[in-house]
Amino acid sequence: MKKRYQIHTRLAAAVLCFSLFSVFAQVSYCQDFSSVDRDLAQLEDLITDTLANTEEQQRLLDSLRTSLDESGNLIASYESIISGQESLLKDLQSRLNEMSETYRMQSALSARYERNSKFWKTFTLIAVPAAAIVSGGIVWAVCR
Repeated sequence: MKKRYQIHTRLAAAVLCFSLFSVFAQVSYCQDFSSVDRDLAQLEDLITDTLANTEEQQRLLDSLRTSLDESGNLIASYESIISGQESLLKDLQSRLNEMSETYRMQSALSARYERNSKFWKTFTLIAVPAAAIVSGGIVWAVCR
């Protein structure tokens, strides 16, 4: 009987261990599944956030691309304006050179006119009284 009691005890212990093991395994699987569910939810949230960030970054890149295109258009416009201004400045420089040449010619003519004017002024101041004296002397000599 002792043997039978030991067998029943062992059998009961085995059944108890098997039952506890199955309950423990289910509990541990439940815990694992709940942690898996939690991990999957976190992964899903992470993927959603990543997609939202990617879309936002794409919008920012599109906005940046648009800004760069507008900046390129502005730069091209400014280059065109600067080219026009350079052309106007070159034209102005050539006109200033022409005006400078005209001024030099007028200065030279003015200096020549000044010399000629001085000569004729001096000549007139000396020649008119001299001609009057000579004419008066001739008239006096003829009248006598």
